[in-house]
Amino acid sequence: MTASQFSGIPHAAWTDYLCALAAWFLATVHVYLLNGIADSVNDRVNEVGRPVGRGELDPRDAATAAWVIAAAALGLAVFVGLTMTVLVIAFLALGYAYSMPPFRLSRTWAGSGVIVTLGGLCTYLAGAVATGAPRTADLIVFAVAMSLWMGLVGAVVKDFSDVAGDRAAHRRVLTLLVGEMRLRTSISVAAAAVAGGLAIGAYHLPVLEYPCAVVIFGAAMVIGNTLTTRYRDPRPVSRRPYRAFMITQMAANAGAVLSVLPV
Repeated sequence: MTASQFSGIPHAAWTDYLCALAAWFLATVHVYLLNGIADSVNDRVNEVGRPVGRGELDPRDAATAAWVIAAAALGLAVFVGLTMTVLVIAFLALGYAYSMPPFRLSRTWAGSGVIVTLGGLCTYLAGAVATGAPRTADLIVFAVAMSLWMGLVGAVVKDFSDVAGDRAAHRRVLTLLVGEMRLRTSISVAAAAVAGGLAIGAYHLPVLEYPCAVVIFGAAMVIGNTLTTRYRDPRPVSRRPYRAFMITQMAANAGAVLSVLPV
């Protein structure tokens, strides 16, 4: 394979890289904890196994831990540099706006999609900063495509198994606002559109061929599972579209790594 600029990632200092990795991990844990606190009612109704929803973790203790973790993430980001600090702050702010009052953007379909997309872009940019990767066309196309995959597909299919909890929590998500088959058809079109857009990018940027193949196959899995399951199905079944989405996301990231390895 001919290497492109996407493969020309210089070696970052190990201390900076590990601190950046730890900072982003802790920031993600903070966002997850806040969401668990905010969605405790939803989790109880849907029997989701997060500790706050199960009643095994006091929300006040969870909040205290979340803010201690956020402070640690920010401290590590400051050690790495200004850009990483700004990205961590932005990611923490997005997580707060997603779950907590007065914003609670996860309760609306538009807010949820925008926050998830921006969070994905921040994550990919943070990865580039951590590794010292140049902001080349192939990296940008991949990051945008996979962030849209998260915001247009993942942010919606994750709710397919949680209709009862969303109704109890008075959330204005698409699963409650749009007819089921209309929504499932729309999500199938969105999955195909993201895969098609990445295919166009791969045509001009051959280094994207591996992740593109993964996303095309993954989009087919998402579409198949989306059109053959229903909200009323048992949770393991109604969760299949989201699992297909997640497997595709992780496999595409792995494909992006494989695409830059010499063969």
